[in-house]
Amino acid sequence: MATEAWTTSDAILGTAELGPETKVFAAQTLRNKIINDFSEIGEQGALSLRDSLVTHLRNARRGPQPLITQLCLSLADLAVQLGAWTNPFVDMTSSFLSDPESVSCLLEFLAVLPEEVLNERIVLTSDFFRQRSNELLTNRAGDLIQLLVQCLQQTDLKPDTHTRVLVCFTSWLKNGEITLVMVQNTPLLELAFAALKADDDSLFDTAVDAVCGIIYETRSENDDDPNSAQAKNATVERVLVPQLNGIATQMRGDQNVADGDEERIRGYCRIFAEAGDAWVQRMVLNMGVFEGLVSALVDCMRLESLDAIAMLFDFWNNLADRTLEYTASCDPARRSLVTVFETIIDIIIIHLKYPATYDTNEMRGGMTAKERDEFREFRHNIGDVLKDCVCVVGQSKALLHPYNIIVAGIEGNVQLPWQDIEAALFALRAMGAEISPSENEMLPKIMDMFARFPPHPKLRYAATLVIGRYTEWTYEHPQYVQFQLNYIAEGFKMREVAAASAQSLKFLCQDCARFLAEHWADLLKFFNEIVSSNTLDEGDVIEFSEALAHVVSAVPEPSTSSAIESFCMPVGQELGALLQKPEFGESEKQRISLLLDRLGVFLRFLYVENNEPAEMLLSRIINESWPLVNLTLQRLGSDTLVSESVAKFVRVLVEFYPNVLRPIVPQVVDAAVAGFQQTGLGIYLWLGRRILNVHHNLAAEESISLQLVTQMVEKMSEAALALFQGTQFSDIPETTEDYFRLVERAVETAPGYIINMLTFPYVFQAAIAALEVNQFHAQLSVINAWSQILNPTKRHIRMMHSSRSTTQIASSPAGAQGAPPPSAVAGSSPASSSRTQHHRNIRLDTYPVEQIVDLCVKHGFDLSVKLLYGLMRQFDREAVSDAADVLTSLTAIVSEGPLVTKAQFDAPPLPTMCEWVQAILSQVPDNNYSAADKQALLKALDEHIQGRHWLRVKAVVNDFAAAFWRRNLGNK
Repeated sequence: MATEAWTTSDAILGTAELGPETKVFAAQTLRNKIINDFSEIGEQGALSLRDSLVTHLRNARRGPQPLITQLCLSLADLAVQLGAWTNPFVDMTSSFLSDPESVSCLLEFLAVLPEEVLNERIVLTSDFFRQRSNELLTNRAGDLIQLLVQCLQQTDLKPDTHTRVLVCFTSWLKNGEITLVMVQNTPLLELAFAALKADDDSLFDTAVDAVCGIIYETRSENDDDPNSAQAKNATVERVLVPQLNGIATQMRGDQNVADGDEERIRGYCRIFAEAGDAWVQRMVLNMGVFEGLVSALVDCMRLESLDAIAMLFDFWNNLADRTLEYTASCDPARRSLVTVFETIIDIIIIHLKYPATYDTNEMRGGMTAKERDEFREFRHNIGDVLKDCVCVVGQSKALLHPYNIIVAGIEGNVQLPWQDIEAALFALRAMGAEISPSENEMLPKIMDMFARFPPHPKLRYAATLVIGRYTEWTYEHPQYVQFQLNYIAEGFKMREVAAASAQSLKFLCQDCARFLAEHWADLLKFFNEIVSSNTLDEGDVIEFSEALAHVVSAVPEPSTSSAIESFCMPVGQELGALLQKPEFGESEKQRISLLLDRLGVFLRFLYVENNEPAEMLLSRIINESWPLVNLTLQRLGSDTLVSESVAKFVRVLVEFYPNVLRPIVPQVVDAAVAGFQQTGLGIYLWLGRRILNVHHNLAAEESISLQLVTQMVEKMSEAALALFQGTQFSDIPETTEDYFRLVERAVETAPGYIINMLTFPYVFQAAIAALEVNQFHAQLSVINAWSQILNPTKRHIRMMHSSRSTTQIASSPAGAQGAPPPSAVAGSSPASSSRTQHHRNIRLDTYPVEQIVDLCVKHGFDLSVKLLYGLMRQFDREAVSDAADVLTSLTAIVSEGPLVTKAQFDAPPLPTMCEWVQAILSQVPDNNYSAADKQALLKALDEHIQGRHWLRVKAVVNDFAAAFWRRNLGNK
């Protein structure tokens, strides 16, 4: 059947009576066979196929074009792989150049050749790829230029020949085979720029590609010799800059641009962005020559296509950096560029304006939700350019631009649309990162201006955010604190402004807490009023709670304790009252969740170190809150919203109040375990991981804390294993992800404890099965867990082999402090026997190499199956490298581990992995991966294993995965 596909397709192409659609399909079939099954036909068969394809191409020279393209692609793919075809360029030129009607076929073949050399679906060894790339492209670049110039000068060719020459030239240029020196004295440069005047969109796009490629070749490189650098500069200034000045004039008068033709606008912006990026340093050092180009870049920024002008953002950033690096404030170039950047500020503020249709319903011609999201993202991105402008122009001068617009809007005779004023306010906020807290010229005027601001909700929202952005400045100018506090507080009374008020109050309280400390009671009263009015969203309530925490932290004793109690006690009382209800509706659940979040964020940002009365009060509050938290878990632990709030609250206690929590840590751990056992929710596994992260703070001795978290992990593992038995991993990706993240962290934290758990062999097997999960983040968490289990073992085996010693290496700081005997930990049992029997007692302060080796030998084949099939078809491409690393570690462990643990240091590595891989590959059909390729893989694998070249083993695995994926991409 495989042979028939070749012969049938070839026969169809040679049958004159058949229609073009049938022939195009046959050509596509042949191309796929050449890419995927080239080894089926052998060298002589491939040469015969080449001759046949050349004949078919000659016969198809009058079209249709899709057939010509498919035949050229087939020939190019054949040329890439067929080393016996020694000179495709000369052979194809000889066959097609003499016939004017056939030249277009030759140009099409040469145009697709560079792309096919880089076709990832074609599997080549690195050495053969380099050799073939040189033979087909690098060594023929000069001949190609001569050929293209000849075609331009030949008068008897088809009318579209110049277009095809440009396409071919662009293809080789983009591939990097043609340099500027090779074409600077040829008509190809003029052809590329002339084609930009074409009305045909396809030709214009090709010309844009060509011009961008030409410009790219003029970039200054660090390794350019002086002569090369001088030649590039001369070409840029003598040839390319005048051409681009002409293109700028063309762009300004192009009716397509005036009509908003998106593709034309993008094309022009691409060209000027490429030139700006390539020549930015030259511009700063020689503004006289490049003034026209800078002006063109400014005009590009005026265009209405937001996607197109986004191409220029990196240029303005680079130009600002180079301006500051290479010019002094008194230089004429600096003065010119300051003017340029001031113009850019004004242009950006125009682009920041919300469209008139922003809030209009989509059904009535307004923006879609996606378009609104994209516009918001654009505003933030272009705001970064404003920061660059501030650096060059100077902070006060830059602030003056939006200030003038705002003043004109609120005090001028002509009423500006709210969008104009809001855009200027956004610009003020975007500039904030580059404005010094000591700025005294413009910011006082801006802050004073807010007292006269109109009550428009969108303007109030934007102005409130500006205040929040400049709270560090306010700290240096405390006379504005009271006004800003009042201004923000008024915003809470407007639903449209409340979110901005919450955010800005948080920043004001964070940066200016010392000036607000005396107002803590008023703030708390106001907070309670606002919360009870239900005008704030939950997120705003949380931000307000954080703001209060910052202020209370600055309250001096004896008022600190009173302030803490005033916030915490009402929350605890309301929470206790809610938990006494016999049943909970959704509103009660949401309220309980919000109360826990409020208390948690308050404790998270409260700072009372060295304040003994406050610390004692907090200790009492936390101890009194724990029964309420525990009751919440017992009654609502299965509710997703409430359980997440409980977990976040406990995480705050664990990470920020470990000393206070120490007496009840066992209860906290038991609650987390019980929560997962009873609900199977991943949030409890997340909490377990957080506890692991800070375990050393939770007990007076680390050995005790390690026992505690080991028991936690073991009990959670028992529950997880029971859950996994009756469920597909892909049906519970979140739980799978959270559990194996816990395993990864646990093995990293205490390998001697975790790997010696009674449940660990079952965890090992579950981790093998979990590799089948099809959700990316869950998949990656399983692979990362395997990395943490196997990679350290591989390293320890290497060290043991190098030192020719079976003495185990300390695994964690627990070893230095003295680990408890194995019997002190639930589920551990010492291994008996002596050194002469090549077994060692299990010690928790050493890395458990032998246990991992035993598990890998016992279950390694199953793990290899999952890893290899995952690399072939299952794993996300971003996970392949990590998975290959896991398979490499497994290979090292099963090859050397059994020998090293028995002190057989001089024995060659075991062939275990080669045997496993051979067995696995025998189940892979040859049409997916050929028998020859399988043998080559096994040979390379065996060679590198015997040489203990583990990095090369990983490279072989990565290459196999890439090759299999490329070869079978069309079959997926």
